[in-house]
Amino acid sequence: MSRRRVAGYAVAAVFVVLFGGRWLAIRFTEASWFADLGLGQMYWARLRHDLGWQLAVAAAATLWYAAQTFAVYRSIGAVHLPRRVGDLEIAEAVPRRSLRWIALGLALLLGIVTAVTFADLPDLITLARHATPLGFREPVLGRDASFYLTRLPLLETLHLVALALVLFALFVAAALYALTGSITYAARRLKMTPHARVHITVLLSCLALVLAWGFQLDASGLVGGGGSANGALSQADRAIRLPVSGALAALALVVAAGTLATLRLRRTGVLLAAWATLALIGVLGRFVAPYLWDAWHGRPDPEAALALAQYADRYSRAGVGLLVGTDDERLDARATVPDDSIAALGRELGGVSPWAVEPELLAAALTAAVPDTERPRTWTVTVDAYAAAGAEPRLMALAVPETDVLGLEREQRRPGWTALHRGPLSWAGEPVAVAAGAGAGELTFVARPDIGAGSATPVPLMRSPGRIRYLARAADPAIVGPDEPAPPDGPAGVRLGGLMRRLLLAWALQSPPLLDRRTSVADRLLVWRDVPRRLERLYPFASFDAPRAAMVGGRLLWMADGYLASARFPLAEHVPWSGDAVNFLRAAFVATVDAVSGRTRLYLRPPDLEFASALAEGYGTTPLPSDSLGPELRAHLGYPAQLFATQLEMLARHRGDAGGERWTVERRESDEAKAPEARSEPREPAVTPALLALRDRAPAVWRLASFSDAAGNTLVAIAAGGTRADGTPWLRLLRVPGGQFPTIEAAASRLASAPAIVAAVAGAAGPDGAARRSPVAAFPAAGTVAYLQFLFASEQRAREPLLPRGTELLASGRLGIGDGAMSVAVALASGRGSPATAVAAAATTLGEARAAFAALDSASRRGDWAAFARAYEALRRVLGAPPTGARRP
Repeated sequence: MSRRRVAGYAVAAVFVVLFGGRWLAIRFTEASWFADLGLGQMYWARLRHDLGWQLAVAAAATLWYAAQTFAVYRSIGAVHLPRRVGDLEIAEAVPRRSLRWIALGLALLLGIVTAVTFADLPDLITLARHATPLGFREPVLGRDASFYLTRLPLLETLHLVALALVLFALFVAAALYALTGSITYAARRLKMTPHARVHITVLLSCLALVLAWGFQLDASGLVGGGGSANGALSQADRAIRLPVSGALAALALVVAAGTLATLRLRRTGVLLAAWATLALIGVLGRFVAPYLWDAWHGRPDPEAALALAQYADRYSRAGVGLLVGTDDERLDARATVPDDSIAALGRELGGVSPWAVEPELLAAALTAAVPDTERPRTWTVTVDAYAAAGAEPRLMALAVPETDVLGLEREQRRPGWTALHRGPLSWAGEPVAVAAGAGAGELTFVARPDIGAGSATPVPLMRSPGRIRYLARAADPAIVGPDEPAPPDGPAGVRLGGLMRRLLLAWALQSPPLLDRRTSVADRLLVWRDVPRRLERLYPFASFDAPRAAMVGGRLLWMADGYLASARFPLAEHVPWSGDAVNFLRAAFVATVDAVSGRTRLYLRPPDLEFASALAEGYGTTPLPSDSLGPELRAHLGYPAQLFATQLEMLARHRGDAGGERWTVERRESDEAKAPEARSEPREPAVTPALLALRDRAPAVWRLASFSDAAGNTLVAIAAGGTRADGTPWLRLLRVPGGQFPTIEAAASRLASAPAIVAAVAGAAGPDGAARRSPVAAFPAAGTVAYLQFLFASEQRAREPLLPRGTELLASGRLGIGDGAMSVAVALASGRGSPATAVAAAATTLGEARAAFAALDSASRRGDWAAFARAYEALRRVLGAPPTGARRP
């Protein structure tokens, strides 16, 4: 064997070991992980399914390309390559056997590239095979919505595969024929051998058939979220594009037959004319005619326009679940608060948490209140309602500390591998709970079920303490030694074992320390232990929210809502969702992960959706029915966050009046959004969780968001998302009387300009402190719409975190300032009769004057004369003096 051949074999072996070995290592790690979860059989079934279809695609594509390359090979007489021997250059014939291997190798390469390019085909096949009807039939083509969500994506992908196969075959065949001289261009004429002519003509006929299939699919694509009106059908779609799609499909079939007929007629002009006609009519029918229709049609047909608007309204709302469980009701809200409603107003104000509006400030306060010298921390904060036996529910902020990996990377001396992967840094800290109702003062730690008792120090929450091994944020693999106590559900983790197992695990995870003395054969490896990646690997058919924490049965659970999303719901408009544009969204699942043992469960979210259950079973997962949700777990379901945000966008477009004026979603401007480079990015809707008793129902946590009119002048509605007693999502659209209530932005402007509030902010911060006001939240309370804002302040900004120091309220056109919910309601009542820009309560005037003077004195000592002037004007306004430079009457 020659040295060249040995070198070639060696290089090939290295590539096989590098890529094939890496692939085997990853598959081994995945199989071990699934086996540790008791799901080994499901993993192998998924792997066989995916590999089987990928190999089938690769084999079919290889056979197709082999048919083309060997067709070219048969037309080749002999191929000569120049070779130099000494001073002579001779033409050496390439052996036929080498040509066959070249043809086969090229076909195999193209087949593998095709299979890799369309690697998502097995998932689409699973989706189509296990779909069930949704019971929602569209009137244009008469198909169930399930066809567009499941089968249409598969058909479009298969059409794309066929189109790619034919086009690449045409390119490869034409290139090979040109290289071998079967296709030449001389004397301004294209010449082909009879063999090449037949081959190219047959491929052109196949291309026409594929185009006919594509034109036929265009009609379904237009109905299935592909219309020109933001996904919904327009008049041009109904009048031009749909009929033209059928006509083009028929014309393409004629062109395919005519292309084959030219093999006997031998008339190139006929062939060119047929394809030119198809191209011209395709461009005119698909692009030019609809454009001219929209531009020159004149007055649109009002009946057709109304019908299409009604379709868009109905199907767009149905796509995101707005036709199921939605109550559209008028809110009996008055512009003034009755005297006998002040106490009720104070109680309901206590259901809005400052930590729900500013969760990052709670994280900073917890970092200062719960010292930990071992690591920088990041907190996952969840605000929810908890109730002891026989007691009213109260808001609690449950916070779980985890190691801030990015913070560690910024440190000069990073911890070693052992500390990061099996030491304290690899686990989460003990969860803490903080009273989260509206109020001022220091942090009050509470424990469940004894919610009423508070403490200045953290209170243990977990009945069975143990290391929190499974985290809400991205986490590296961790090592569990044999001497560590096992969680209640038994030992977890992949056993490292001998050298070969450790080598494969280290290769897959790119972690060489798994092979040295820092680990042993008795250790167990925890991989993919952060909740997002864990759920992604277990349930790839769904997308999940960021996990939130809940205490259930004395154990810490991570909960995440699972969604089914698509852009193919028929006749529906698209809305932004998680970086994509969708018109179908269902919160069909709820996943839970035990933070200590890692026990993972997938539940159907009520109401159980058969479509979602069948899809999950297609992936080998049998979700638990919603009846399996215990009452304690059901109490923490809440309204799905991403579903609520998506439904807000659709409600703003379709408020219930087809073709009516659109609303505007009130949005919260974050600090990042205020930057000039971020102003073009869409802001998140201003959503506020609140513990409210809407319409005489028991107090529950609702997600609240507001709508203003199209011009942004007045508040028109409030959307409230909660859950019923059985856990079913419940969306209520509360329409407020028009023209009586300002928008959140207008309310924020009035609060910011009130002299009493300016003085309160200055007084709360002091000379060496800092102050920050939260975004304004609007919510229905005591028969009116109240606007609430929290004041956070720190007297020593370098050493103390920002804590709630005051509550600001705008209601009935009046302002109130107080320490907590009840005090701000009393301040509002006592200030009745004064204009909104006056001091809210006479009892607070002296304190506000002192605050303004403190700000004045602080500015003078710092030499900040601009701040001095502002504080001076604030003091004059508080004391009732006219502004500087104003003429006296």
